Amino acid sequence: MRFRPLPRLPGLLVVLLSFTAWAAAAEDSALPRLRMRTVALTSKAEGVRVSTRIPTTLTFDTPINAQAVKLGDKAPVEILSVGDRSVTLRALEELSEAVPLRVPLLNEPILTAPVFKLTTAADVVDAQVLVFRDTSAPELMQARLAALEARCSACEAALTAQRERGTATGPSGWILSGQVEEGSGVQVKKLSKVPPSATTGLEVASVHRFKAKAWVVLFVEVSNNSGPPWRPGKAWLENPSTGRRVEARTVAMAPDALPPNGAGRVAVEFDWKQRESGPPGEDFRLVIQEAAEGSRPLSIAGVVLEDGTPAQEKNGP
Repeated sequence: MRFRPLPRLPGLLVVLLSFTAWAAAAEDSALPRLRMRTVALTSKAEGVRVSTRIPTTLTFDTPINAQAVKLGDKAPVEILSVGDRSVTLRALEELSEAVPLRVPLLNEPILTAPVFKLTTAADVVDAQVLVFRDTSAPELMQARLAALEARCSACEAALTAQRERGTATGPSGWILSGQVEEGSGVQVKKLSKVPPSATTGLEVASVHRFKAKAWVVLFVEVSNNSGPPWRPGKAWLENPSTGRRVEARTVAMAPDALPPNGAGRVAVEFDWKQRESGPPGEDFRLVIQEAAEGSRPLSIAGVVLEDGTPAQEKNGP
């Protein structure tokens, strides 16, 4: 059997180029998930998952005997190429049983050659396998350290999210942390025809109303297109026609301050159960004062807390 030799590029470069190309191909949702692994040679055969659609490349940290690479008899696996330190192959069909692959190292007895067991799986394929002869090789230790760091980063991110959820108190905090959403037993409605804010530099993208028996939270997505950072202070609802005013009991925002050219979410909570009774469809203006000097209040008209008939509701300026 003749193989096409790989170009003599640095081993890591070969791995990265190959893995990047096949990672791009794997964006097709029909393809299995690509996996890159590092293994150390032992007396035990190492399992490797291969695919019929995506090649698998085994890259060694020591030269191999390319002419002595051998598959099990009549194995439905195709060796695509063999280089000085690498073997690339793919399955021709789904494997009903493990297929042995023997890869002798250069200038070492063939009988002591490392053996790999090739299998197929629908969900994952070992697109790149970095094989190290020495378990204390610096490259192997670095790869394992990088994997541990990635796992630690993921764990820290998950822990931070859980802490934020745990410290969130009250309806406004629950909504900002994502613990209360549509379908959680709370009525959620996106208020339509919300006009832009009259405050220069602050732009309102949307307003959602979260409503329970004892409270109402107005969830505002806002961006700061110009000016200094903006932080919310007190907030209230006012009826421009009657002068009626309802004070908010809680105002929270994520992030804590809205940076220039940044976006954020503000949750304004009202004790709506204890309010004075008002007509359905009553039209309010939501005013969120700036915390610092109050020079840039966020004013949003057309806010309705008790739905009425279309004729009763008015979402005007």
